[in-house]
Amino acid sequence: MGDDFKFYQNLKYLPLTSYPSNIQSALIVYSLRGKAKLTVHEDVHWIQPKELIILLPGQFVSFSDPSEDFLTVTMVISSSLFSDALSGAPRFSPHFFFYMRNHYWYSQTESDVLRIYNFLGMIKGKVTSQDIYRRELIVHLLRYLYLELFNAYQKEATLKTDRKDIRKEELANKFFELIMKHFKENKDVAFYADKLCITSKYLTMVIKETSGKSAKDWIVEYVILEIKTLLKNTNMNIQEIAIRTNFANQSSLGRFFRKHTGMSLSQYRMSHLG
Repeated sequence: MGDDFKFYQNLKYLPLTSYPSNIQSALIVYSLRGKAKLTVHEDVHWIQPKELIILLPGQFVSFSDPSEDFLTVTMVISSSLFSDALSGAPRFSPHFFFYMRNHYWYSQTESDVLRIYNFLGMIKGKVTSQDIYRRELIVHLLRYLYLELFNAYQKEATLKTDRKDIRKEELANKFFELIMKHFKENKDVAFYADKLCITSKYLTMVIKETSGKSAKDWIVEYVILEIKTLLKNTNMNIQEIAIRTNFANQSSLGRFFRKHTGMSLSQYRMSHLG
């Protein structure tokens, strides 16, 4: 289905970089055999056989060290198709996306494996069909999977969200969508508040209330993760990283990074070489 949806059988190398990068597509991966290293944000996991991997747009992900026999069935879902899959579901809390940072892999029992094969078979059948509404049918199948994940999330009593104010949750979701698109160029809360047609003070209050962290803290987190990603890619020098992350110069980039990590750019880079 073009760039909207891709279905790979017997794929060894996942379409991810070997250093953490901010992915724009969603991925669904079922591991058939072998193992490989996957890092989501700063959580490291070795993919094992019969594991289901769920990656969401906006996550910082890297993939490396696949074994000789590593093999997967992999789906790559565009951000627009992903949005369509969620559009008919109950509004996902922003907490769900934070939860998925550490709950992106799932070991499968024998009965789970049968369900997964049935699910993958239905997806493949629609991808290869000439159905007029095949895109809509795939959206519904994906929605089913994401709702299953959201259902598991809601069962985690300690992570349940107070859903009394739907308007605030909607604002929080829109804020996080905007961060994923604009954090490299825009680091001020005022920019996001203006996009949402509210005041910076109100946005800060809403994000603090719904996520436990301020809007500024979330913007900084995404910027710092991007800088760390680029520092690990040793082909880029500091000046190039400053330009890529929209800092006026190397000095302002260095001050920002030290303020929020306690390390200099060179210290961080040296600590992750090799």
